[in-house]
Amino acid sequence: MDWDAELRAKFKKMQQLRKLRKLRELKEGTDLREHYLAPALRPINQPMASGIKMVIGDWYTDELGNHARVVYNANSREAGK
Repeated sequence: MDWDAELRAKFKKMQQLRKLRKLRELKEGTDLREHYLAPALRPINQPMASGIKMVIGDWYTDELGNHARVVYNANSREAGK
């Protein structure tokens, strides 16, 4: 009986060590993800560009026979032309 109890104790300890190892690996993986992803998730790294208003011109046929339209920035001088 002592031998069975001894084996059970070793088996239980091995299971605990496996669980601890797995938890450590999960924690390390989480730490790495936080390290590499955190800068991308911070609002300080978000682009500061505001919405750009565009003006779309009328359809025309270019010199190759393709139908096309010109897109202008609404704030540029070309938009008024």
